Amino acid sequence: MEQSKKDNIESILLDLDGILQRNAQIDSDIDVLNKRVDHRIYICEHTRDILDAATKEFNGLTSILNKKDIPFFIFSILLQCSIKYVIKKLREMSDKKIADKIPGHNPEHSARHGNKYYASREEIITNPVPFDAILKEHENRWYKDNNEIRPGFNGFNHRTKALGHDPLLGLIFGTANIMTATITRNDFVSWHVNTLAHSRTAKNGIEYFAYLDTICERASTIEIFSQIINRLKEEGKEGWMTLGCALLKEIVHLFTDIPSQKSLPIPVVPVFSEKMARTLSFYGLNTGTIVQGGFATMLINWLIGFLHKLCMNAKEDGQLYQVRTQKIIMYSNIFATVSDLGYTMLKAYLGDKNAMAKFDLGGYIVTLYQISHSSSVISAVEREFYTKKIIDELNNYVVL
Repeated sequence: MEQSKKDNIESILLDLDGILQRNAQIDSDIDVLNKRVDHRIYICEHTRDILDAATKEFNGLTSILNKKDIPFFIFSILLQCSIKYVIKKLREMSDKKIADKIPGHNPEHSARHGNKYYASREEIITNPVPFDAILKEHENRWYKDNNEIRPGFNGFNHRTKALGHDPLLGLIFGTANIMTATITRNDFVSWHVNTLAHSRTAKNGIEYFAYLDTICERASTIEIFSQIINRLKEEGKEGWMTLGCALLKEIVHLFTDIPSQKSLPIPVVPVFSEKMARTLSFYGLNTGTIVQGGFATMLINWLIGFLHKLCMNAKEDGQLYQVRTQKIIMYSNIFATVSDLGYTMLKAYLGDKNAMAKFDLGGYIVTLYQISHSSSVISAVEREFYTKKIIDELNNYVVL
């Protein structure tokens, strides 16, 4: 009996000891939990200070004011400014000067055989594109007396009036015109183009005849395409090769016109309003001002990004290095575009009516995109950097 009581007392004491140990462990866990809660409260109360410190650290790690990035930044600015200078010079050049500078370009002379809806491959290669013709076979009075539609092409309007000069529709109508020796107006009315002699007077007073592309009788626009289809069926491979030659000539001609003084209109606009196309071009909104500078700026941005990435060493963080690359590209774009805009405004203020036509609108559009893109990339990396800092602070507590 006494032994049983003794055993019960020992069991109770053991249980009590276990309870006391568990209680001590619970108190220790509660103390740790309290410390964690206090630490998190501290983090919440000092989040702004932590983020300010993280911002300072992030800006230091992604600064481009270092020995590696400064040369890239200067090089990028020089490239961007140089291309804008080249674009302005190109837009001061005539079509002929630009064409003469193209490798492999040969002088072209009008020597058409006069075949209706047909131009041989040799004609296509050696003759000018027919939609550059502005001379007419008859005087303006003749069209009125004979109740004929007057072509109305001249050196001032042929870029917007001839569909062959449309950067988009020209690939269809311009190619068809080249293959059939015709010219199609922006209202889809067409004429044949032949070689005719025109009286000219030399500087020394001597008269001579110049054989030039001349707009002659009316042609059917539907018949132009019908004849091309028939030719492809009849000539087979040879016909397709001639079509390819005509298309290539159209593309080359468009590319030589884009950087010139008058450039090319915005695609399709002349079909709806020739006046609007000319007005937009006068104020610097045409294919040349958009495509030329835009393509060049994107190419330089890619080049700088590629070269800068090659210089990254294994010890550098990839994401932080990418931020530096984006900063170099974005800031150089901004510097070059603001400089170009300031120069254009100054020239316009001084009375240069062609100032806006030489402004790099395409480069300006690409710069706006680059600012948005670079800011997005930088913000994404920065958010991830901040998140990592907050997580590290939350996990960085000490239990005493």
